[in-house]
Amino acid sequence: MSRRFVITRTEIHGKRPLVCAVYEEHRMLEVNCIPENAPPQILNNIYVARVSQVVKNIGAAFVEIAKGQRCFLPLDDLREPVYVKRISAQPLVQGDELLVQIVRESVKTKEPQVTTNLSLAGIYCVVTSTGKHLGISSKLPSERRARLRELATDVYDERFGLVVRTNACDEKDEVLLEEIQALTGEMSDMTSYAHGRRLYDLVYQAPPEYIRLLQNQPLAQLSEVVTDDVSVFAVLEVYAKRHPSTKLLDKLHLYEDAQYDLHKLYSVQVQLERALQKKVWLKSGANLVIEPTEALTVIDVNSSKNVKKKKQEEQRLLVNLEAAKETARQLRLRNLSGIIVIDFIDMASQEAKEQLLTAMREFVRQDPVKTEVVDLTRLGLMELTRKKMRRPLHEQLEVKPSGSG
Repeated sequence: MSRRFVITRTEIHGKRPLVCAVYEEHRMLEVNCIPENAPPQILNNIYVARVSQVVKNIGAAFVEIAKGQRCFLPLDDLREPVYVKRISAQPLVQGDELLVQIVRESVKTKEPQVTTNLSLAGIYCVVTSTGKHLGISSKLPSERRARLRELATDVYDERFGLVVRTNACDEKDEVLLEEIQALTGEMSDMTSYAHGRRLYDLVYQAPPEYIRLLQNQPLAQLSEVVTDDVSVFAVLEVYAKRHPSTKLLDKLHLYEDAQYDLHKLYSVQVQLERALQKKVWLKSGANLVIEPTEALTVIDVNSSKNVKKKKQEEQRLLVNLEAAKETARQLRLRNLSGIIVIDFIDMASQEAKEQLLTAMREFVRQDPVKTEVVDLTRLGLMELTRKKMRRPLHEQLEVKPSGSG
């Protein structure tokens, strides 16, 4: 199945964000929107921060990455911090200066969140300052995982953590080793010479959002990376030339057809509008109603009288399986995270319930963001959790999901 990474602008709700979307054929699978006049990117940047306040009763500290720019640091994240200036032998006190990385953007009234577990992500691996272990993507075949573990062990620096990503599956050994050594060297320099840094220094500038989104894709499955933005194309071209092993340069395309806009070719506006609707219709005639709240996301599966009395249990299972597959897609498309509760159509058979659980676990395995299917409650509700990485789509576009699509 053809998969493309599309970067373009489109008009939606009076705004013209830069839309970065993954398509299978012409169906949007994943999307992130960068506001037209967005402030300078800080997500994944690493700064020298000063501790302004430690609040033990909430298990957190507040640090400043710039004068007046506060960030939230959970004390549970205080693992082997890299200090630039230390006031006392206590784990963390007001006035301490240390390296922190932005892991979550500000949301409404909440400050950005930071961690002292620094990470540098490449195409094939991630090097971290803590968590000193070697991990291999669980999505890789067992034989390839064993080979990559053996290979990475030869150059693994035990001072740091190392995770080999799914993209390493079909890459040449020497290319993977080169990236591991480069990222490890960068992490070593950053942590070893931290004491020479000044307060509020930007120690590491994360690549543009669209580059990081591209890095998270299984590159071997991408048939094309296309944009109609000349400045974005220029950055992508430089990146592709620096990483020839990815063969991105062969897939990179600047769209220049003045007769028909790129966003129209991929129905970007229409598909974004649908992704903002509460109701999602399924081919069977059933539908999903998706309700994000502050605490969790609730998804209701409605049969819409699709289930006939004859072979009722069998039909309920079929509708639920269809709903489960579409739910997995919608979670990824809308970037919904945290606690998710799904109210499927009631089924009496325990075997059918187990089949549904197994299917849902398989569907969410395709999601690059960690998603866990917990279980079915006594009331028959399915519980999931999805790791919070970026803001949900409706918050990116500053709109509320509404209506039916």
